[in-house]
Amino acid sequence: MSTLSIRLSESLDEHLTAESRLAGQPKSLIARNALEQFLDDRRRQRFLARLTRAATVIDSDENATLVEEALPFDNEALESTEGGAPAIE
Repeated sequence: MSTLSIRLSESLDEHLTAESRLAGQPKSLIARNALEQFLDDRRRQRFLARLTRAATVIDSDENATLVEEALPFDNEALESTEGGAPAIE
């Protein structure tokens, strides 16, 4: 196991010390657990962001396909309402 040294503000150190006493656990264990949770949360956030970007791309492609499929119907409607105006292509 490697060692990491960090500087804590007095306030954060006081909170950590109090939690250590209340939990009956060493400060290093509480800090390690908090860091693991933080990194897991960040990893999860990045995964969800990638998933959201992928879904957006899929939706964009599907939307473009739907627009292309609907264009002939839009052209027909336009022609009928405008008395035979040329179709939009």
